[in-house]
Amino acid sequence: MKTEISKITIPHFTRYDLRPLLIPLQGLEVKSETHGNVVGRSTTNQPNFSIDSKYMSRGWYMVEVLIESNLSYLNAIFTLRHNDRNKSQKLHLPVRNGRISKRLLWFARGGEELQFSPAQTECKFTIRQLTLVRVSFFFARDRMRSRLKRRQLQVPFRLTNRWACYDATFRPTGVRVSYRDWVNKIEPTFWPDPLDSSDKIKFLLLMPIDINDSLKSIRSTIDSILDQDYKTWQLFILPSDEITKDTFIELDKIVNGNDRIKWFDKSISVNQFANLISFDAYQLLCPPRASLASKALTCLQHVLQSKPHAKLIYADEDFLNEAGKRCLPDFKPAWNPDLFFSRNYIGEFVLFAPGLVDISEIHRLFSEDAWDYSLFLLALRKLKEPQREIIHIPRVLFHRQKSFYNTRYLQKSEHILKTYLNDVGCRNVEVKAMTNHKVLKLRWPLQKEEPLVSLLIPTRDMLSILRQCIESIVNHTTYRNYEILVLDNQSVDPKTLKYLSALKGYPNVRVLKYDAPFNYSAINNFGVQHIRGDFVGLINNDIEVISPDWLNEMVSHALRPEIGCVGAKLYYGDGRIQHAGVVVGLGRLAGHPHKFYHRNEEGYMNRLMCTQNFSAVTAACLVVRKSIYETVGGLDEQHFEVAFNDVDFCLKVKEAGYRNLWTPWAEMYHHESISRGIDNTPEKRARFDREAMCLKTRWSTHEGKDPYYSPFLTHTREDFSLGLNEKTKAPLWR
Repeated sequence: MKTEISKITIPHFTRYDLRPLLIPLQGLEVKSETHGNVVGRSTTNQPNFSIDSKYMSRGWYMVEVLIESNLSYLNAIFTLRHNDRNKSQKLHLPVRNGRISKRLLWFARGGEELQFSPAQTECKFTIRQLTLVRVSFFFARDRMRSRLKRRQLQVPFRLTNRWACYDATFRPTGVRVSYRDWVNKIEPTFWPDPLDSSDKIKFLLLMPIDINDSLKSIRSTIDSILDQDYKTWQLFILPSDEITKDTFIELDKIVNGNDRIKWFDKSISVNQFANLISFDAYQLLCPPRASLASKALTCLQHVLQSKPHAKLIYADEDFLNEAGKRCLPDFKPAWNPDLFFSRNYIGEFVLFAPGLVDISEIHRLFSEDAWDYSLFLLALRKLKEPQREIIHIPRVLFHRQKSFYNTRYLQKSEHILKTYLNDVGCRNVEVKAMTNHKVLKLRWPLQKEEPLVSLLIPTRDMLSILRQCIESIVNHTTYRNYEILVLDNQSVDPKTLKYLSALKGYPNVRVLKYDAPFNYSAINNFGVQHIRGDFVGLINNDIEVISPDWLNEMVSHALRPEIGCVGAKLYYGDGRIQHAGVVVGLGRLAGHPHKFYHRNEEGYMNRLMCTQNFSAVTAACLVVRKSIYETVGGLDEQHFEVAFNDVDFCLKVKEAGYRNLWTPWAEMYHHESISRGIDNTPEKRARFDREAMCLKTRWSTHEGKDPYYSPFLTHTREDFSLGLNEKTKAPLWR
């Protein structure tokens, strides 16, 4: 029997239990339980209930949802269909297992049809609360303001704009703020003033021109050079053989007899050209595909006077649309070698120190595809300390007019990188151009005999997920030389004990008893003392293998002498991203960038498809050499019993001189925190706060100085959006 709802205006703060009104539409198997709970199972990725809401009057409502599920996170969706049924609006509400989630709904006309989807994947669920509360306009307005303020977002004055911004904060990929506002409000506060110096730094700008470069783009680039605040520069234009005589005539008009602009034509030999160049000038590649910011050379001057050891310098960039407006910024990380091997995130505009590259090499490469990638790798061979000598300037110094990245560029990069790796002694590395994702996929070689990997799986009861984890490893792992150590932390369920006893019959599975209160760090440290392998694999019992070669991929990286911890790409049960690396400083602690993105999305600057370095990776699935684990003292069981132990461990490994790495080619589901539960008691919250404070104190995470993340991106969310209203501390170099 449906609950009767009054047809007249509903008083404010009237509460309605919507559970009795739920009518399964599609993809659902439902039964009722005592106390009105709705118990069911979704059988598709788009399950839907209809809710008899035709009598709901126009106005604001607060919906409250409490769902218990076999998944840790659910993406619930409310769909409002208007009377004509041609228009609908989807309103997202992220729901964490066992916690109340709330959001506002706006019935613009009254009488809209309301639908409810509890999840976007197959799962089991129990709806314990689904309440609609009629609220006042003033309450709704203040609620929106409060949510936006907490996220350090702008609070629009107009209600419609405020509602749009509020709604965006619930979307899986988060809210996007205006880049135009960033350009107008944030960027001007970070430009440095020119330095007074009698010892002027000299810049030699090299502009290669080919038949594809238009006169308009050439003129735009030259004009931006002429407008530089810093004036100690010289420009050499390097035309290709395909340039026509008419183009030469037009270019000569653009140059207009400027003494600081010179040609390099066929009548001048490479040696003559080298003699024209000052031996102490820094060489800045400047193809006519972008305009320089007016303070570009000023920024370079500051960096070079403060960092005279710098050999290679690159900066951020953005694009100019057809109207000449700036858009699509690329806020780059500091030097990230494995990301650079996956794609040329650095770009064409690079400053080389005097003598680092020979002018003949530059001239030879300019006529080839991917010449910038080749030139950078050529210079990289000559660096003794790349991490110290390669400098990133987190400022937008170039405004790109067109992209340099295409299929032909990527295919040429494949050959260039393969040659480079062979030259530096990294033989047998497979390099493949993934043209659909615009990245290079590297497969590093394993040893002739696969090293033994010891996979540690702490557990306590929860037989269903433990069995799923172990069976997925055994049935879907192509790597054969591994052992599984199940670390039993006081299981009491007879079915679990029977299963653990049966596991002892497997030749490569051992069960070790850890009879002490739950301490994730201590359990794994205990397990490492009993392993036989040279590699440690930390595996949560709520992991489910997807890609069969996951362990091959992770071990091949862990074998590299410069690599420390290796992490995998983890999904929630509905296919959204749970882990794709860890950025230190998100939420003033540490967070997972790209969280809740769909598994097929490429992410910011294609980073969801790139093997790359991160400050940390999650221990839900982590591989590291046993020698490194022991060198840094393992997981800190005194200060990080449950939370942040993996972040602390990875930062210790990084401090010891290793690069931590995340790979998108090892894929798994992570049914997060199902076995341990959530921190919903005063004792658990106190423990979490204590561990969070320890992480903040030990590693200064509140300063947000992660080198693999731009200081201009948000530190309050995990969606790679701009940190428009945040108090940004952005160094001029790093």
